[in-house]
Amino acid sequence: MFVLTKRGLQHLAAPYMTAGTAMAYGKWQSFNAPSSRCLLLLDDQCLQILSLNLFCTKVLYAQSIQLTALEEVRFKRHLSVATLHFTHGNQGYRFQLPLTILTLGNWQSVFFSRCDGLLG
Repeated sequence: MFVLTKRGLQHLAAPYMTAGTAMAYGKWQSFNAPSSRCLLLLDDQCLQILSLNLFCTKVLYAQSIQLTALEEVRFKRHLSVATLHFTHGNQGYRFQLPLTILTLGNWQSVFFSRCDGLLG
């Protein structure tokens, strides 16, 4: 078992972050996903997807997508998770994000409010 920590995830995301970036941890549920664990970084212009290894200690793959290039965006909150679906090019993306992760504080809620504002 492993524990997600703010310090560890911030260290992984530091090269990709800009001022005002909201971050969330979740599961990448697409067929084209390099791994199931991911960090999503959302700022005013782009969404960055960082695919993490099993123990969340390395970034295996990084992809940046401009918000204007996202198509068919659907963001829904459910009882314990939120889902984010969109298409980019000819590929579909699906992410499942827990509403709260105690060790990450308010990261998830800040990301969700940013999604409501920018993507909704």
